[in-house]
Amino acid sequence: GRRRRPPPPQSPLEKVAAQEELSLPQLAGRWFLVGMASRCSYLVEQSHRLEATAVTVTVPDGQSLAISTFRKLDGMCWEIRQRYLPAQAHGRFLLKGRGYGSKVDVVVGETDHSSYAILYYQKGRSISAKLYGRTSRVSDAIADKFEQRVRAVGLSEDVTYYFPTYGFCDSADEFHILDGEL
Repeated sequence: GRRRRPPPPQSPLEKVAAQEELSLPQLAGRWFLVGMASRCSYLVEQSHRLEATAVTVTVPDGQSLAISTFRKLDGMCWEIRQRYLPAQAHGRFLLKGRGYGSKVDVVVGETDHSSYAILYYQKGRSISAKLYGRTSRVSDAIADKFEQRVRAVGLSEDVTYYFPTYGFCDSADEFHILDGEL
């Protein structure tokens, strides 16, 4: 008989469940980037230079997320604008990059809408996770939960970084706005 082709390897993100009771309007507003887990070599080399990062989320059409990230780069405040487009399933999004193969899959894995959100990102075969808080610090219980979720997708404490809780940018002037990915 004919040999069946093996199924494609499951991507790490397929194993991550999206938040069931996700309300996009309730996700809107200001968030602070509290922590990130990633094997990205840039993070490893630059972890001593992490800058306080704030994010504003809007829901322009009821189904996609417009994300404005405010952070300092060389002492200047920059705004990076991204659009998370709805993917096949609720709570899953697509961030299109420039060029072929630069798309990022995004899953809102867990949130209570009012104090924390854990988002997962996958580009190619590599996965990362970000912990956002409505304030720049989260409770120990939420930090513990984030570290558990990180381990569940095969990342570990040695690639988990926490961001400064002070020195946030509130805005960027018109000359310091980037459209696209970071």
